[in-house]
Amino acid sequence: MLPYLAYGANMDERHMLERAPHATALGPARLGAFRLEFDVYSTEWEGGAANLEPDPSSHVWGVLWDVPDNELSGLDAFQGHPTYFRREEIIVEVGEQAVTAWTYRVAHQEGYIRPTDRYLSHLYAAIRVQGLPPEAFDIVERAARPPKPTIST
Repeated sequence: MLPYLAYGANMDERHMLERAPHATALGPARLGAFRLEFDVYSTEWEGGAANLEPDPSSHVWGVLWDVPDNELSGLDAFQGHPTYFRREEIIVEVGEQAVTAWTYRVAHQEGYIRPTDRYLSHLYAAIRVQGLPPEAFDIVERAARPPKPTIST
């Protein structure tokens, strides 16, 4: 099976191992041509959760995991695959190497949903512990800010 890219709560080892107890973190990975959005409501976190939207001028950092085939169904069930989140094959950069992986994404979501401080703290802690670059904090912070209203005059 291909490695799995987590870009939200599953970046955290404790969180991930609740879903796939024998998963192994392979390290940071960069996904090009997508941006991070908070446009999915999470009942677990009671607010916005991370999602990916295609954007050729952007990129997202996440954690690559090796998930045993026999634990994939538990992860799928938690993520709501194939009804809610769907598995998609992607290409990520690990150092200088391009690696085929997969991730979960909710397609065609629109509209900002504010993430809770608890969820953001969870993401920031995972970014630190997993050794993602400082830029990963900035990407989450930018996506977590509510859109600014504009008025046409």
